[in-house]
Amino acid sequence: MRRTILIGLLSWSSMITAQTVPVDDLEPWTVLSFNKITANNVSVVDGKLHIRVRSSASPLIYHFAEPISLTGIRVAASWSGELRIPVGAVQGEKGADDFVLKLGIVEAGDRRLNWFQRRVAADWIKQLFELAPKTGGVERINFLSTTQQTALLGSQRAHPLSELLYEERLVLLEDPGPFLLSKTFAKPVVALGLWVSADGDDTASGFDLTIESITLQSETASSP
Repeated sequence: MRRTILIGLLSWSSMITAQTVPVDDLEPWTVLSFNKITANNVSVVDGKLHIRVRSSASPLIYHFAEPISLTGIRVAASWSGELRIPVGAVQGEKGADDFVLKLGIVEAGDRRLNWFQRRVAADWIKQLFELAPKTGGVERINFLSTTQQTALLGSQRAHPLSELLYEERLVLLEDPGPFLLSKTFAKPVVALGLWVSADGDDTASGFDLTIESITLQSETASSP
């Protein structure tokens, strides 16, 4: 019996695979807009995803064809311009809730909108829940974020505007230029899609963000 169990354990294992999210084509992406907020200008330039922010904000959503068990993610990007966080303000608080890049991982869960919520919810919330399969729901968007403030590096918070939003500040951007945003998860995260935010509406900022690549690491069951 012990031998049989051992063989069974060896027959199935997990394999880490890497795949890229297309940044040279806008077709697979959904561009949203917020009510009463100027939208960003989004385009593909030289095979890279380019987001032009001018006192504006609008998210991009990438829907996975099926849920993915993510073990890590890596984004190579660069930026130019200026994100003007007011002196004395804390980035992320009221009047300073702008970031060069927040990469959101839409996590699968049990939350679903009821009939009334679907009637009154903002469009971005409806779009979020549309990422969920018919038999499931959404837990939250886990944002991996840049920051301009050293004191915030490594900090985490639930966003005060919604329990659906959670933020973790991973990269300090002291000056414009190239940067890497990456994270390896302690345990796999079942993800439904990605949510990309670049915001300058709160602080009347102007900058350009170029995303050169997005690489996903995922766990799949395999047998030798």
